[in-house]
Amino acid sequence: MQAFVEQGLAAARTALQGVRAEAGLHLEPTHVTKCLRARVRSRLKAIETIVRRLITLMASALEIAPNALAARGQGAPAAQPDSLPDGVEDVTDSFAGLQPPAFRLRLTGRAVSGLIDWHQVFAGSVSASAQPSGPVLAAPLIAQIVALHRVLSDPEPAARRLARHLAQMKQAGEARPVCPPSAGDFRLGAELGSVSTALPSLLTRALADWPDSS
Repeated sequence: MQAFVEQGLAAARTALQGVRAEAGLHLEPTHVTKCLRARVRSRLKAIETIVRRLITLMASALEIAPNALAARGQGAPAAQPDSLPDGVEDVTDSFAGLQPPAFRLRLTGRAVSGLIDWHQVFAGSVSASAQPSGPVLAAPLIAQIVALHRVLSDPEPAARRLARHLAQMKQAGEARPVCPPSAGDFRLGAELGSVSTALPSLLTRALADWPDSS
């Protein structure tokens, strides 16, 4: 298993360097086209998914001392719920896993270049049309590559943090993490694609001792 993880991390580093070089980001350009940004983001997302799964595989092999979990749990005491009337039961926690993710929208009343005023479109006062757009900043892509390279250079701290988190999830009786197959990862190369294909079954086997929370 250790050899597989090392091989997978090495393949991810190679793929990351390939994406960086193919996009010309090693030259540290100021701007890139939107098409290039979308392509790089898609490939970085695929690499990040594989790296997260490899780190999860590393974390599943680490043993966390029970006293470390107890100390962490004592540091943040749980808030006491307010008293409820007789005959009323609080079942909020039962639906915690069914709640949709929270989204925060930033609304602005001023016109923004490159956007269409859809309120006017729906009112029939104007027609929808493609807005001209120029190149976009390359700095966010470069920063994302640098952050991912930093994790790949030293994945042990991330694995230890994730091991503690997995142990807390087990202790709390939360559902076992699910690792579905990924499609299209062979575009990153045959070696990394093979690693991605093997990861779902390996992670399922590594987390087989997870308590049944059904």
